[in-house]
Amino acid sequence: MIVTMVQDFDVAEDLFQETVIEILNSEEQFDPTRSFTPWACGIAKNVVRQHWRRQKQTPSSGLDEMISDLAMVSTEGDDDLWHREQKALRSCFQKLPSRMQQLLLLRYGHNIKGRELAESVACRPGSIRTTLARLRGQLRHCIQAKTAEKMVKANL
Repeated sequence: MIVTMVQDFDVAEDLFQETVIEILNSEEQFDPTRSFTPWACGIAKNVVRQHWRRQKQTPSSGLDEMISDLAMVSTEGDDDLWHREQKALRSCFQKLPSRMQQLLLLRYGHNIKGRELAESVACRPGSIRTTLARLRGQLRHCIQAKTAEKMVKANL
């Protein structure tokens, strides 16, 4: 989650370490009757926000916002929705053509950017930016459709 939010692996490693320290320092505030993961994700999100404030940065759009929103939902205690959205993301991702899956994995999984990413998938850098923006939109739409569909089924 942190890597995706800051889009820099080295910075993400530092922020992860800060997050672990913050979790350890805040362990007495953890309610053991609640799920640990959403609590820890909330701390990670706060650490990233502090980083952005220190750097006078804002998160970039697209997948970052989606994951940030998912983290916020999880910290609000709706673990079921968090898991449904994670499951929907996996399902939507698997429906993408393998070349598009590879592009997303290289960009967000391995933090490969710009020219290096374009060369890795044999595309122009401008095409990569457009393709990634479209893929993020497709994933967002697919996740929203799948979670809405599951909500309707659950209410029947």
